[in-house]
Amino acid sequence: MQVLVARLEDTAAAMPARIAIGQGDRRIDYRGLRDAALRCAAALRALGVQPGDRVALALPNGIEAAVAWYGIWRAGAVVVPLNAQARERDFVPWLRHSGARLLLHAPGHEDAAQAARVVGVPALVPDADAAPDQMFACVDAGPVADLPMPEAAMLAAILYTSGTTGAPKGVALSHRNLAANTAAILDYLQLGADDSTVSALPFYYTYGASVLHTHLAVGARVVLEDNLVFPHLIAEALARERATGFPGVPSTFALLLDRGRLDQYDLSSLRYITQAGGAMAPALTRQVRAAFPQARLFVMFGQTEASARLTR
Repeated sequence: MQVLVARLEDTAAAMPARIAIGQGDRRIDYRGLRDAALRCAAALRALGVQPGDRVALALPNGIEAAVAWYGIWRAGAVVVPLNAQARERDFVPWLRHSGARLLLHAPGHEDAAQAARVVGVPALVPDADAAPDQMFACVDAGPVADLPMPEAAMLAAILYTSGTTGAPKGVALSHRNLAANTAAILDYLQLGADDSTVSALPFYYTYGASVLHTHLAVGARVVLEDNLVFPHLIAEALARERATGFPGVPSTFALLLDRGRLDQYDLSSLRYITQAGGAMAPALTRQVRAAFPQARLFVMFGQTEASARLTR
């Protein structure tokens, strides 16, 4: 089974100019995403990261975070995505428990930087002023295109659970786990290169990571939004981008229906909606179906240990 980072390289070769990720007025195509991931891998290798090492991420949702996921994999290392809004007291135990070799964090993130100092791991900060495909180009390193692809059985990621019934647990997922679950989701959603989604789900959360990886696996487009405080901006993005899909948790849909001003936007391009992250009340489910009559609603169940989806 082909690992996800290998699928990205194939897509970049087949459709290099197709937009992979949009964020505000920023765009990165598949060639740029592949090149940026390779530069990230080179930067990590220059800092001493070896295959199998854990690399922690404290990055908000964005192009940088997506580049980092695939760059870490291209270097043969393991992604440890962390909640970028956490505090030093949270980062320190995560870094220690995961055995992180390095922490990649956003510019100016003092809590993350201090946690790295406390634990004694180096940090890498992307260049926020650089073009998307140049954000990791500041490190003087050799090419990594000849590095072997990670094998399917290798560890790919350690995701921490929410800790609702105890301390957060680190869930270890292999490249095969992620590739197999991605393939299953692609099958039932029938995702293809012509699809696009608007997502506000964080990448450190298995649902949000799954939305990213499934779309990138087929050459589709991911538009990142963080405007759940202003739900009408989500609706505006769905209309502007002519999105074919939209993922959310129950509170997402409650906010969107209550304050999204849906009647002001043309959302006819939506063909599917996915819901997970908790049970959605039957009344809200009926409201969602009525608001998007042309879209098929997938009510799903998953958990971090399952790489994302268990059933739908």
